[in-house]
Amino acid sequence: MSDAQIRRALAQADSSRFERTALYKRVLALAEQMERRLLPRATMPRITLESPKITRKLTTEWFATRVETRYRRCMVRANG
Repeated sequence: MSDAQIRRALAQADSSRFERTALYKRVLALAEQMERRLLPRATMPRITLESPKITRKLTTEWFATRVETRYRRCMVRANG
């Protein structure tokens, strides 16, 4: 890739279009080749949630899963 192509791709780094650039695809392909396995395209952050009100060990992953589950239940009720 030329310097100009790389710069154009990097200019899109803060948008979802970046994932469709040749630079993104090539870097990911090289990383997978080095690791000799498929790498995840996205991961859920596992940040521990801390608050005086929280008594269990909870993470952002738990929270996101809980929200998604509630959303799906609501959609089933709304459509059913």
